[in-house]
Amino acid sequence: MPHPELHPANLNEIVRGIVRLFEPRFAVVGQPAVTPELHLDEKLPVIQADATLLHRAVENLILNALDAMPAGGTLTIRTSRQENGVRLEIADSGAGLTREECERLFTPYYTTKQHGTGLGLAIVQSVVADHGGRISVSSEPGHGATFRIDLPARPAVAVAKAPPPVEPKPLFAKRGA
Repeated sequence: MPHPELHPANLNEIVRGIVRLFEPRFAVVGQPAVTPELHLDEKLPVIQADATLLHRAVENLILNALDAMPAGGTLTIRTSRQENGVRLEIADSGAGLTREECERLFTPYYTTKQHGTGLGLAIVQSVVADHGGRISVSSEPGHGATFRIDLPARPAVAVAKAPPPVEPKPLFAKRGA
């Protein structure tokens, strides 16, 4: 994953934008409906983040939640302020996960899906860690799953920059110079 380029970001706006993208999928004709419930703290502070990377991570979590609810259900997305940052919770009303599955979910190439690659949640975890945050999951079989992301308002992340270009040295020195 690319290193995050930190700029002021509004987590609520990122969430609203992603939910708008998924609206057609929430009510596909002939398929069970998914009801989105947004509980966004309107006094959420602006954070320093890479909005594009966070967008990818949140989108991946919502896709996973939708996959967990093939019979339809409720997708709950909540933001709240924390002592030094913000929290995002994405919960589904799907089948849930066992304790063992929860412990392995962020392991690369581990998947509970028939056609999954097992990289989605590992990438989400990488994005969150690159922002100085933490991700966790809680679930019980039959009771859905909740993913929690805690992000600092100002991560202590050193964003790597490319080194300055170096002038190439000639292979052969000029004579008489």
